Amino acid sequence: MMFLVQRRLFCIVPCNKSTIHLFSYEHCSRFSFSTAKDQSSDHKSNFTVVDPLQSCELSSEKPAKTAKCHTHHTKSSSSSLNIEFFKQCGWRDAQVMKLMRMQPRYLRADVETVLKPRMRSLQDMGFSDTEIVQLVSSCPSLLSYRDIQPRINFWRSLLGSNERLIRASRRGTSLLTASLSRKIVPNMSILKECGISKQCITELVARVPRFFYQTNKCINESIKHVEELGVSRGCKMFPYALITIVSLSRSKFDATFATLISFGWSHPDCVAAFRRCPSIWCYSQKNLSDKMTFLMKEAGCELTYIVRRPVLLTYSLEKRVRPRYEVVNFLEQNKLLDEGHDLLNVVTPTEEKFRKKFLFLLREEKFIALYDSYVAAVQGKHHVVAEN
Repeated sequence: MMFLVQRRLFCIVPCNKSTIHLFSYEHCSRFSFSTAKDQSSDHKSNFTVVDPLQSCELSSEKPAKTAKCHTHHTKSSSSSLNIEFFKQCGWRDAQVMKLMRMQPRYLRADVETVLKPRMRSLQDMGFSDTEIVQLVSSCPSLLSYRDIQPRINFWRSLLGSNERLIRASRRGTSLLTASLSRKIVPNMSILKECGISKQCITELVARVPRFFYQTNKCINESIKHVEELGVSRGCKMFPYALITIVSLSRSKFDATFATLISFGWSHPDCVAAFRRCPSIWCYSQKNLSDKMTFLMKEAGCELTYIVRRPVLLTYSLEKRVRPRYEVVNFLEQNKLLDEGHDLLNVVTPTEEKFRKKFLFLLREEKFIALYDSYVAAVQGKHHVVAEN
């Protein structure tokens, strides 16, 4: 039996034993819902899916009566039981509410036949209650799937630990739900055919998990594009160039070229920079414009200097490049350094090395203000203002 919700849909979400939330959903006339009898899926249980926009508290004594004409026969007692189940599993109220807002279907899932078995499956796999909360929070639809174990076993075997798995699932929210047979395994096979090692693939999963659930067609087209730009499959930058191409639209990719060219770069210069530092293309046009403006106008760098050292554009302007430049510039102007220093050699060292080599010179009382200013800039509070 099918019916349309014409104006407003309400979904009861209990917060605790005394109160519930009534979520309202505007403009739902375009959605149709069917009874559980009419729905079917290979992996997912039959739930009513709605999208919460706002909430208000109601007394628990009147929820069913208030929502009677506006719900898909959602019962307060069933919802309360489901939410209580999650709380008993170690979920805090705020975590439960967030999950229910993202996956209202769990309000109607049967606790005994759906939620308990799937939660128990995670426990049997060695996840603690805290890790389960983190895992499901990172992938809220995970409990909708019957085949949880094969998916988790696959990724955990590759990544090596629960911690790395949870971290990767946070970065790629569809990692655990993407089809292994249709997307993940074929995409990994493509990378292996390109000569990318298993170790490198593991690193890519940890850093950019969303790359692996792109369509196979998208991956193959991106490989062709990367090779057209002169990055061969045997080059160590090939996987990173490939990730960059897959992650960006063609218009965004071309816009980065246009931004660099507006500062005097030639097209061959841009291509050469992509081969050496493909991650430059992941920054916004404004970000690159600000960096180029600073390097050329404030730091006094020649264009040829930047073109030959494109890695300069990959560092944070406000937290690294500007603060370090201004500290070293101050030291040079006050003759606290024996000789001039190349900007690249100032920017690239680790924070520890920079402090030992340059910042310690500002520890004298009369320079302490600039020292504190640098520390604040690195922490993202404000940039350094050098004073002579």
